[in-house]
Amino acid sequence: MKIVNSKSLIKYNTFNVNAQAEFFSGVKNDEELRELLNHIKFKNINKFILGGGSNILITKNITGLVIHNQIKGCYIIQDSPDYVIVEIGAGETWHHIVEWSTNHNLYGIENLSLIPGYVGATPIQNIGAYGSELKDVFVSLDAIDLFNQEKLILDKKDCKFSYRDSIFKNKYKNQFIITKVRLKLSKNNSNINLSYKTLAEKVSRLDKNTLSSRDISNFIIQIRQSKLPNPNHIGNAGSFFKNPTVTQQELNNLQDKHKDIPYFQKDNIKIPAGWLIEQLNWKGYRNKSCGVYEHQALVLINHNKATGNEIKELANTIKQHVNTKFNINLEEEVSII
Repeated sequence: MKIVNSKSLIKYNTFNVNAQAEFFSGVKNDEELRELLNHIKFKNINKFILGGGSNILITKNITGLVIHNQIKGCYIIQDSPDYVIVEIGAGETWHHIVEWSTNHNLYGIENLSLIPGYVGATPIQNIGAYGSELKDVFVSLDAIDLFNQEKLILDKKDCKFSYRDSIFKNKYKNQFIITKVRLKLSKNNSNINLSYKTLAEKVSRLDKNTLSSRDISNFIIQIRQSKLPNPNHIGNAGSFFKNPTVTQQELNNLQDKHKDIPYFQKDNIKIPAGWLIEQLNWKGYRNKSCGVYEHQALVLINHNKATGNEIKELANTIKQHVNTKFNINLEEEVSII
């Protein structure tokens, strides 16, 4: 286990923001983690858990110890005729697990293809895309308390999942490091989720009975690549804002002024944040260092060595404009550090 002083984090966040960690160390298993947490030098200082860095905007240097989760592994721990339970190390890259699942003809996470980041972050965010969310397949997770090193096992109910939210963003914020995640994946394609309109259109002429999870994954990848920039080429963190939830009365008021305003309804009524931003002509906006992606108004991008604060300032300006025009408060999907 190596501990580095003053480590640049530019390669550890997909916005490619250059910030410094006062101390930095990677951990590959529970034993290394506990050893690090009990180290006399670090026992009583601030600790920041870092995975793939795909859902954060770093606006300052991070004091204390940055712990990079490198816990690997993907194992079937329960096998039945209809499904498997898979246990995954929190330091695995999420899309690699999706590929593993489709390679094994398993179903449940193919709609979540190409989402950047590590497995450990998926329950914190309750990641979701194209009609699916992590909570749909989530079973349980292991976590270790950063303060007393006790192990905690949480099931779906314990995690209090909601739209891009969980107990780890509230009550347990900055208290635990997730080490393992367990998912329930189906062995048959009866659970394929075609609720997303564009996906349904892509497969409308195909025989649903022959669709594989790999087929769905490939379609999802095509959709994502047409709308979202590759963070390896352009610094970004995917969708920067959540789709805002409105009441029926608020929707009625909006429709009075904007008759073509789109919305979708499942548990709640949501307005596409990207549509709101695009109506105000932010799509494709660019200043010297950062801007809004030309193919998707939800995505803020780092064009030229932008600082985290420059990107945050752009986000705040967009939020204020949306609030003034639509009386809607946008919330960040990205965690701002």
